[in-house]
Amino acid sequence: MPSFKPVMVTTTTATREEAEIIGLKLLEKQLAACVQYDTIRSHYVWQGEVCCDEEIRLTIKTARCHYKKIEKIIRTHHSYDCPQILMLPVARGFMPYLRWLKAQLGL
Repeated sequence: MPSFKPVMVTTTTATREEAEIIGLKLLEKQLAACVQYDTIRSHYVWQGEVCCDEEIRLTIKTARCHYKKIEKIIRTHHSYDCPQILMLPVARGFMPYLRWLKAQLGL
């Protein structure tokens, strides 16, 4: 069993419904301990045009060893051609929270 390395994975979706479908699938499969949803406004360039959209940002609390499965679920249930999927390492954290996170992931 690899050592526990906590990470946060972020993605954005076009709708809250899409975000919650992804989040609930990750929780049901014990690939995330917590998923947070924030409404944001994004400016970005897509196919040569500047766009501005309301989006839902998911912050997925998980472990590094689950990244590939998380990416697959996001890609399967995502409506974007090229979704943002970023994994951010957690360098430090409150130890009781990190123990809870590890336990929720079954690690």
